Amino acid sequence: MRVFHTFKGMSATMGFAGMTLLAHVLEDVFEAVRQQRVAGDAPALQLARDGIEQIARQIDQVVIGEEPSPAVALEQRARAFLRTSGTTAFTLLLPTVEEEPDGTERPRGASASDALTEVLSASTRLRSFLPEDDRVSAEVERVHSAARRLYAALAELRQVTFDSVIPPLRRQVRSVASLYGKEVRLDVRGEGTLIDPVLLSALQGALVHLLTNAIIHGIELPAERAAAGKAAIALLQLTAERNGTSISIIFTDDGRGFDGEALRLAAGVDRGDPVELALRPGVSTAPIVGLHAGRGQGLGAVRATVEAQGGKLTVTTLRGRGTRFRLDLPAKVEFRELTLIQLGGHTFAVPSGALDAGAARGKPHLRDGRPLQVDRVVGTVEALVSPPPFPISRLPQVTGSTLAPDGSVLFVLDPSSLTSSAGLLGVGLPAGGVN
Repeated sequence: MRVFHTFKGMSATMGFAGMTLLAHVLEDVFEAVRQQRVAGDAPALQLARDGIEQIARQIDQVVIGEEPSPAVALEQRARAFLRTSGTTAFTLLLPTVEEEPDGTERPRGASASDALTEVLSASTRLRSFLPEDDRVSAEVERVHSAARRLYAALAELRQVTFDSVIPPLRRQVRSVASLYGKEVRLDVRGEGTLIDPVLLSALQGALVHLLTNAIIHGIELPAERAAAGKAAIALLQLTAERNGTSISIIFTDDGRGFDGEALRLAAGVDRGDPVELALRPGVSTAPIVGLHAGRGQGLGAVRATVEAQGGKLTVTTLRGRGTRFRLDLPAKVEFRELTLIQLGGHTFAVPSGALDAGAARGKPHLRDGRPLQVDRVVGTVEALVSPPPFPISRLPQVTGSTLAPDGSVLFVLDPSSLTSSAGLLGVGLPAGGVN
């Protein structure tokens, strides 16, 4: 149990979701053995052997720079073992009883925030249950309004510093730069800037896209930089600033800038603004489709993410000098309008602001026209969004969690992650969903 607990904590700290989920469920198995709730006999020991072998293979993948593959079948075996042994120890959806790994800090005020989320959800449900009694309705509204005011006061308390997302971004820079034979340095400013953890969680994927795109498309190879009179080591600069009720995140690189001619050729047009073409879905100047480039989704996903959070993306580029991205966002993420969707028999939510105006009438599309690969739209709801619990927080597609009107846990997804049929299985969620 302690061995798997250690693997879980270390892999979570390093952001390896596939290894984290496997170690987590195996830890649950042997915690149950330790507490004598299940027998530590041959099936349990076989799970241990298979788990160690799988984690060893995942570590081998890490060593050569690959993302550890999810072990969905083995995870399902472990959960089945727990179910058939009379326990439901694998409780992903209960952050109050889930021990987080060393180095993972829950935002200040998170417990109070979770409690208020439940109060507000309960008061919303009460509205539909109560008879038409003006006095009772008025009291319910008073509770609801008081909880909203208290949540607004807690919003400042639960904020985290911007530097909490920097370690995985630095790892991404090192990995991609090494893969493409480039020398890059990431300079971060405003590390202590306070930001809502839900907003920061949603933006982390967008920042990964920006860094990756800059290294692959923007930064030149060392020989090219030398010929252009540039320093051998390219500079990426990431700055976070708070201005009253807004947060600005500014990202710059000193690379080659957008190639308008190449972008127009890739888009199949004779004219057009290079920035708009770069943000257009499906447009990529990469010669081949690879792990990090070639699908033309990165920058479009960044804009969709920013707009989903009620923000604005501004891009300026100068050929031969570099590119600057500015993300202007509201400082607080409180009540959000969410669109409920069904996927694989389960209900999830996406921010309504990321979708086009006709999403509720049929198959939803992002505002840039890309269709979401979902089964159907269920409806909309106004809800408080909190950071997702560990280890779900390690999955880039999941940007938040909230309570549905019926009281169940509802995961909020990055809508740009649903524009391909890969869905959630690509990041290690169980094939049957999370329940």
